[in-house]
Amino acid sequence: MVFLPSIHVIFICQTQEGQIRRCSPLLEKASLPSNGALASDEWKAVPDIWRSSAEKHGDRVAVVDPYHDSPSTMTYKQLEQEILDFTEGLRVIGVNPEEKVALFADNSCRWLVADQGIMAMGAINVVRGSRSAVEELLHIYNHSESVGLVVDNPEFFNRLAGTFSSKATMRFLVLLWGEKACLSSGETHGVPIFSYKEIIELGRESRVAHIDSHDARQGCKYEIIGSDDIATIVYTSGTTGNPKGVMLTHKNLLHQIENLWDVVPTEAGDRFLSMLPTWHVYERACEYFTFTHGIEQVYTTVRNLKDDLRHYQPQYLISVPLVYETLYRYVLWISSMLINHLRLS
Repeated sequence: MVFLPSIHVIFICQTQEGQIRRCSPLLEKASLPSNGALASDEWKAVPDIWRSSAEKHGDRVAVVDPYHDSPSTMTYKQLEQEILDFTEGLRVIGVNPEEKVALFADNSCRWLVADQGIMAMGAINVVRGSRSAVEELLHIYNHSESVGLVVDNPEFFNRLAGTFSSKATMRFLVLLWGEKACLSSGETHGVPIFSYKEIIELGRESRVAHIDSHDARQGCKYEIIGSDDIATIVYTSGTTGNPKGVMLTHKNLLHQIENLWDVVPTEAGDRFLSMLPTWHVYERACEYFTFTHGIEQVYTTVRNLKDDLRHYQPQYLISVPLVYETLYRYVLWISSMLINHLRLS
């Protein structure tokens, strides 16, 4: 796999050069140098959408995640802050711009925060779900040259641990859900482990210190994420051999975000039920799009889909033909049951 270099707008502080802070220019506008040379009012990178959405839809509910422990609900303002904290937390633990971070997890509000946090600090996320084979995940991790791993939960990592500990090099491990105490002992071999909440807390403290300290800001070199920079790497299914990495730029995803309204004229306050694997490009682009229009996204599963359709009554569901065919057969079955009941009565 070949990674092409990108051209960046760079601002070097007047004092000594220190940490490189690559930024999503609209999302982190408040912490960028005040001379306006870097900040932007336009979307240059995918995470920029959160600043616009927080301004327009701040107190509206953005995400509802009812099936994790504990269930989560966040407004657009809260979601933006969570993404900013996760972004900064990654900087604190030593993730650098343009490095690849493997995000192996399933649908959840924390998946979204991790996805956007990785992008927002100029790193590249490498995505896959938890149901993939261990050897496939190992191939994706090593082939992409990922430096660290963000996983769904301890149970999932325990399945990977034996293979990854001996065949992959990890600088860090982040658990989106669950407790570190549930990890198999001895399998991480000194790799620093962080919970989601720890990353958020590290980021929150660092953001406050950075904003409050003139010296900290002056000691940094700031770079703007460009639209042609790689945002994510999505691997193919591997049905014709080893999975192959597809590099998607911020511009690629922003094109979908900016143009889908011509097909789906959504309105703020509409509800979207998210069921497809959120790391699939189709689902992912559609979700980013809905968030720019103030839609409430509810995470569901195949098992809970029927009940959630009834309970949440969403305006939108993005899926594949097999799911619609199954729902159609279910509706036909219910209809026949009702007809038989009426006949008997």
